[in-house]
Amino acid sequence: MKQNLTILFIFIYSFCIAQNKLGAIGSWRGHFDNHSVRAIAKGDFIYAATPYQIAKIDAKGVLNWLDKTTGLSDIDITNISWDNDQHQLIVTYRNSNIDIIKGDQVFNINAIQLSSLYADKKINAVYVLQKNAFIATNFGIVTVDLNKHEIKNTWFPNNNQQPIAVYDITIAHDSVYASTENGIWGSPYVLNGSQPTQWSRILTLDPFNVLKFVQKNNTVYGYTTSSIYQLPNSTPLLQISNTTINRIDSAANILLLNVHYTSGKGAIIQLNKDNTTTLLIDSLHLNAPMQAILDNNNYWIADSSAGLLFKNNNTNAYQWTNLGGTNAALYGGMSIDEEALLAPFKKSQGYALFNESGWKNYTQIGNSNLSFFNASTINTIDKSYWLSTDNNIIHISNNNSKAESIQPNTIIGAYKEIHSDQNNGIWAIQDQQGIVRQSNSNWSSIPIPNNLSKTGLDKFIINNQQQAWIIAPNNQGIYIYQSKDVYPTEIWKQLTVGQSNGNLPSMHVTSIANDRSGSIWIGTDNGIGIFNCEDISNTPCNAYLPIVKNNGFNGYLFQKETVQCITVDGANRKWIGTNNGAWLLSEDGLNIIEHFSKSNSPLTSDTILQIIIAPKSGEVFFNTNNGMVSYRGTATEAVNTQKNIQIFPNPVPPSYNGYVAFRGLVENAIVKITDLNGKLLYQTNALGGQAIWNTRTTEGKKVATGIYLVFVRDLSGNEKGVGKIVIADGY
Repeated sequence: MKQNLTILFIFIYSFCIAQNKLGAIGSWRGHFDNHSVRAIAKGDFIYAATPYQIAKIDAKGVLNWLDKTTGLSDIDITNISWDNDQHQLIVTYRNSNIDIIKGDQVFNINAIQLSSLYADKKINAVYVLQKNAFIATNFGIVTVDLNKHEIKNTWFPNNNQQPIAVYDITIAHDSVYASTENGIWGSPYVLNGSQPTQWSRILTLDPFNVLKFVQKNNTVYGYTTSSIYQLPNSTPLLQISNTTINRIDSAANILLLNVHYTSGKGAIIQLNKDNTTTLLIDSLHLNAPMQAILDNNNYWIADSSAGLLFKNNNTNAYQWTNLGGTNAALYGGMSIDEEALLAPFKKSQGYALFNESGWKNYTQIGNSNLSFFNASTINTIDKSYWLSTDNNIIHISNNNSKAESIQPNTIIGAYKEIHSDQNNGIWAIQDQQGIVRQSNSNWSSIPIPNNLSKTGLDKFIINNQQQAWIIAPNNQGIYIYQSKDVYPTEIWKQLTVGQSNGNLPSMHVTSIANDRSGSIWIGTDNGIGIFNCEDISNTPCNAYLPIVKNNGFNGYLFQKETVQCITVDGANRKWIGTNNGAWLLSEDGLNIIEHFSKSNSPLTSDTILQIIIAPKSGEVFFNTNNGMVSYRGTATEAVNTQKNIQIFPNPVPPSYNGYVAFRGLVENAIVKITDLNGKLLYQTNALGGQAIWNTRTTEGKKVATGIYLVFVRDLSGNEKGVGKIVIADGY
């Protein structure tokens, strides 16, 4: 399958600077952890592969990214190889999918991935020769025609045509060699890549478990994690101890050993002609080198725990290439405002910040190391950051220059989710205890009643009535704490299943959100319930269970589905994260507007852990159990007073097929587009603070090239002209 590839440019501090810019409505971009580089290749560019992306570096140091949001078919990249004859890059993935990148196009070969012939289809290695790629798999050798981008045939290096695990393949002196689960086999090689007719086993190397090959000057070497052999000799050229050989690369007629020491560090070692070794790059610079290439007398090294290292041999200078992205995977509770997205690592120290300048990572403030943060919130007044840990709460100034450690409660219990309320107070849930709250710079502790389960407290929200809605631990439904800020009675209440007890669809509550009309949406492992409760001290509080029609049958909303997260956009529509992708629902939840999965979108997993929306741009961030991507949605938050209306793109460039957006609107504003004579062509309502137009009339006809007028009516009924749109390429 052939598809177009759009290349996104990113800034790297060590080289030239570019940006992974926010695109048009409906566009995607990736936000990945790029600290691990698995493989590199030298072609028309330097290519460096992380699990999620491929960095493409030109001779001037300009870096751009190839990933699923720009056309790649998959994630979890395992190998990249350059085809010098056809000038294309072969990419293999852990699930046995294959992409071939040629220019701005991606050709996908998914036959191995989809095949049901073999239980284990893992791809172990790729060898490129002339017009063929030879793919070593756990069932045999698959040959790929690199001109036609299709599979030709399958070889079984054992003479009985039975599947066999092949760990590596190489071709030299008109012979093909295959390292298999049953030793090393060789056969004469026919130039057109047709099936070898007879394989013979190289018995001399059987005792040594040689699994990988490397070539130098058309001589084949086999190696283990500690020894190197020249085929077919059984006497090792080199044996090393207390060191693991990760890989051996051939570069400019020398062999480069990527090694890992028992101390946890790594190095690059050169094997000399007399079989002695020279240390090229020591363990002061490397942790886990996986592959090394030589480019114009400079070294590039892929390190699986530290990134991409560049060594200039002329100056002997070392430089880690900033590949952008986050230092670690994002597992903590994220928060966002008009300026930045705040993302705790949770399983690593520190946090990351994202804005239109890119990602910045913080592991220290001043000279102090940061903690492992569970969740975060941003103060709407001073833009400072509040982050929770297992021991305390950290308050960080918005310029990241000062960190204050706060202990709201002397009783032990990890602080989990944390939120700001409408009065800029701070609330946090404390496991095994209850709630801690800051108001007017004073902290107070609000313990959970002894009759309620306390161990496992994690998630909650604060609504406009200053009620804390808490996901109860151990499948105990919902706890509500009502303060005396709005209603006169302070009270705790538990909601469970049953029409008189809360009417939850399930006791196993998984997510919770407060929408713009004040309704509380509860996600469970059996769908969604919606609450509209006031003073819980004297009125019942029971969920409404929406009923939707699906394939002619009525059923509860997301019945039998686990709702991992719920987020409300600027138009009060609901984004729902499940184990089957992300769904955009209408305000009442009864209509599906979008459904994204990893098969129909750049989502990297169908398990959605958190959805968070940028209020100003409407960008929707989907954090999954396998990386994060974002999608520019159609709704933004409305403004209180309509002043400056932004129109983009304007002018509309030739061949543009996306939406024109009008941003900075009050809620439910009416937008009209007319021609210069005042004839109404199109009218729409704002989605929150943004309206969109597909450059077509109400009848669906594309407008002609020309200039068009925009009028906006606000909530008071005042209508005024706010701008002109230039269509550069109409009918």
